[in-house]
Amino acid sequence: MPDLVPLRTGDPQWIREYRLTGRLGEGGQGTVYLGVSPTGARVAVKLLRPGRAQDGEATERFVREVGMAQRVAPFCTAAVIGTGAARGRPYIVSEYIEGPTLEAVVTSEGPREGSALHRLAVGTVTALVAIHQAGVVHRDFKPSNVLLGPDGPRVIDFGIAKALDRTSTLTVTTIGTPSYMTPEQLAGEDAGPSADMFAWGATMVFAATGRPPFGTDSPPAIFNRIINLEPDLRAITDPALRDLIGQCLDKDEGRRPTAGEALLRLLGHAGGAPGAATPAAPRGILAEGSAAASPDPARRPSPYSARGEGPGSARGEGSAKGRGGLRIAVGGGLAVALVAAGGITLALRGTAPEVIGPTRAGDMRDVITPPSADPTPTPTPAVSGPPRASRTIRLPDSSITVYESDDDPIQLSSYSLEWDRRLYVREPGTSRFTKNDDYFQYTVNASGSHALATGRSYDKSGYAVVSVVDRRSGTASRIRIARDPVYPTLPQWSPNGEQGLVTLYEVVGKDRKKSREYGYAIIDIATKQARVVRVKEKDAGTWSYFWRGDGRAVGTWALTGETQRIRFYDLRGTVLQTLLDVGTPITVEGDDVSPSGSLLMTYCKGTEQEICIWSTAADGEAKARIPFETKRLIGWYDDRHLAGWRKRGTGYEAVVIDFQGKVVRVLATSAEPAEYDRQFMRYTRGS
Repeated sequence: MPDLVPLRTGDPQWIREYRLTGRLGEGGQGTVYLGVSPTGARVAVKLLRPGRAQDGEATERFVREVGMAQRVAPFCTAAVIGTGAARGRPYIVSEYIEGPTLEAVVTSEGPREGSALHRLAVGTVTALVAIHQAGVVHRDFKPSNVLLGPDGPRVIDFGIAKALDRTSTLTVTTIGTPSYMTPEQLAGEDAGPSADMFAWGATMVFAATGRPPFGTDSPPAIFNRIINLEPDLRAITDPALRDLIGQCLDKDEGRRPTAGEALLRLLGHAGGAPGAATPAAPRGILAEGSAAASPDPARRPSPYSARGEGPGSARGEGSAKGRGGLRIAVGGGLAVALVAAGGITLALRGTAPEVIGPTRAGDMRDVITPPSADPTPTPTPAVSGPPRASRTIRLPDSSITVYESDDDPIQLSSYSLEWDRRLYVREPGTSRFTKNDDYFQYTVNASGSHALATGRSYDKSGYAVVSVVDRRSGTASRIRIARDPVYPTLPQWSPNGEQGLVTLYEVVGKDRKKSREYGYAIIDIATKQARVVRVKEKDAGTWSYFWRGDGRAVGTWALTGETQRIRFYDLRGTVLQTLLDVGTPITVEGDDVSPSGSLLMTYCKGTEQEICIWSTAADGEAKARIPFETKRLIGWYDDRHLAGWRKRGTGYEAVVIDFQGKVVRVLATSAEPAEYDRQFMRYTRGS
């Protein structure tokens, strides 16, 4: 962002709940301020000019149009947090990005070249993929709308130009910047995604040469060149990039590559050629693009495929344990509160946790054997996909039997019985599970080297504690989270293994038999410090929090009556993204988000007999509807299969299913329904 200057006389001090601390810039559309949210997070607040008329209807249309931008996944974008109107003037609140614009950097330092230019190209086109996937068109892509942040380029102001165009009474400025407009726009046609690709190509020429491809003089002269002349691209030395940019600047919009095709080509994937049949995007394509755009070499590998050897480098639990489905029973019978500082171990309050509809990890336990008359597991169908089980493990003190292979992408690392009263932990490198009386819940990282574990009691100073456990030596670093009566539950590793997440609840009432939503805490594994976030939205936190695929946000279900949506917060508590119309909550013991970070699962709306698969980038049509009747899922087995529980005879079995609902493997069984209801299985990906 540009340098901060003091507020001027007449500038607002507040816009809604955001306190304004200075000016970041001013342009034809309005003024951009630096704001501070109630949680202390910095945000950018753009207050638009009122225009020629205080048109309330136009303002309402504008706010509705810009609201679409909240669906954009924040890969190489500055996330839109919210929009509204203050005293009749529309405003937009977005993520604050520390860094100058591309325009300013090229003007002061000169053109980009080599790897810096390639990273810029990858990052900006990744942003356009995310924007277009959400059904949004930028329409004003240009160097001043690209910020060079510490983690790579970020695209800003997407969707505003279209909203202004549809609500023209709000501003008298021209929609679009002459040097980056397209032939079809000049012909009076609507600008679609292909117009963004033309502007992207022009912006890359500016980045590589210091000047736009069609000049900067009078608009008539610029427009003539855009319509009639070919750009000079000789200064771009990379032949592949030069060829791609030239195709994006084609006068015929139908011959320009899409953002997805361009990204595939820049990342070296097959299938990106223009006009060719484009395959489904590779796993984690947005995450891969975002990582490849980072100037920090340590961050460039995809966060979904990294394999480290310690908690600071290993890919964590990914989508982590206990996410999308469990509702910790706030207000009734929850067996998850810690005792006060002088107490014994865990305040186990007699009854099972109350679960809303489907529930979530940390309180749902499923595993059972086939009927006692047939104790052997269902035969594994002879299909390609998951490997056949090569060993059978009977879990101690239970009726649970696990069937696994060394080639499984997930492996059981711990389980608990009787609503977490009894915890059993896998010994590193073995098939043995031993009872653990030190911890309440225990989640292993991807490399298997460390675990996050919640304590069974407050410490002597009244703090609830989460430990980072070295599984080889058994030593642990104890991290204070929050004071009594707040307590943590459902620990999860971030996708890159560098942070932990716990959902927080607060014990209420003199008898300490009820709990209510509080928020979440982010744990920095390297510094052993925790940041507690108190979530102010009253509709959030009934279901536990989980990591978004990029590790830059956490999500939870927000429930108001029959309105059910998934809301994502940044790591300081500011709302970043909301997914609407994505079904209804389902209990998931493990991963809600797929290993690639691109998909999530819910019940299909109105039924518990179908699982719907959705894009994490934006709400829209379900990618798949899987016929499978269940009350609880283990999570994602891999990107093409789910693992979930189903009734089998008098008991239950955990099976792997494909997207057609076909069972291709049995993972576990349990013969005793009463035990099944009180079990919780924690699978780890990659350990």
